[in-house]
Amino acid sequence: MIMGIGNTLRGDDATGPKIIDVIYERLVNSDVDSDNVYLLNAATAPENHTIEIREINPSHLIIIDAVEFSSVAGSFIIVDKKQIDTFNFSTHTMPISFLISYLEDSVGCKILTLGVQPKDMTLVDTISDEVNRSINELAETIIKNI
Repeated sequence: MIMGIGNTLRGDDATGPKIIDVIYERLVNSDVDSDNVYLLNAATAPENHTIEIREINPSHLIIIDAVEFSSVAGSFIIVDKKQIDTFNFSTHTMPISFLISYLEDSVGCKILTLGVQPKDMTLVDTISDEVNRSINELAETIIKNI
């Protein structure tokens, strides 16, 4: 399962939902066997999707979100679970660490959290070029490894 988190009205904070859209479009137009791939746009409230995640019962969950980690816009990072609270994740109603702990306990899946350094998270409905390039690169990498 791949879950994108973010607010589509806050520029680069739309990274998560946008990558879900990109992966979907590429999978639909490819010959990749994606029968066991679930894409979830969790928007700004991923905690509202825990029942759905439990019902699907994935073995693996990739969480993708805009994360402030003081790097060049568009850079991405695999966020270590033990350090997750030291990073500034985008606009959410609950800390992402709570969600991860809950899903690990209730579903038992392996969770990988990918963060993309935003450039602009103001009230705009466009994503910066730097982040768009990273979205495309990450989407390709994920699809190649399905």
